[in-house]
Amino acid sequence: MIVKMDTERVKTVAVTASLATWLVATAAGQLPETRFDDLLKFGKLQIPTPNWRFFGPNPGVKDSHLLYRDLVDGEPGEWQEIPITRDRPWYALAWNARNRSPKALFDAAQGIRSMTSAYGSALDPVVVSPGYRLLSRYIQLHLAHTEGATHTQFLLMNSFLVDPEDRRIEPFFVSREIPLENDGTARPATSPEIRIAA
Repeated sequence: MIVKMDTERVKTVAVTASLATWLVATAAGQLPETRFDDLLKFGKLQIPTPNWRFFGPNPGVKDSHLLYRDLVDGEPGEWQEIPITRDRPWYALAWNARNRSPKALFDAAQGIRSMTSAYGSALDPVVVSPGYRLLSRYIQLHLAHTEGATHTQFLLMNSFLVDPEDRRIEPFFVSREIPLENDGTARPATSPEIRIAA
């Protein structure tokens, strides 16, 4: 008796079973408990799964703030905040493409935070970092500047609630004075929709 196998059906079943197993393993890897982590990574199967535990193990408790000011004739102006968070549309749970550019700015600010923690008051290592350069160029080229300003500067700080009535502010980084690459005339904001988002 000769048994003929349908190779296409076998391939379909194998691929479907593999993807289903990977989906279940990925879901198990996102559970708050970490009991499956070692089994998935170091067990006999060694299934590579992403880790998307967004708020674990240390949830974020601080709000980030990005401010900038212009200098005219060497005199600094008032700090202006670039909004870090904004309301998301209802469909952002499934599709939030507008979050990409703001997320890059947010990550740059967090990278500077890490650098300041690692190097303390040493400014030179931070200035050459990708995050510092990205924020510098963003502020130079995409924000409105005061007429006659020759330099700009940015400030990063965190804020958090101590109690319902009291919010504490922690400045953690002030940039060097960054030369503006224009003739000192005011430039319009070229991308008002690009804002840092959490």
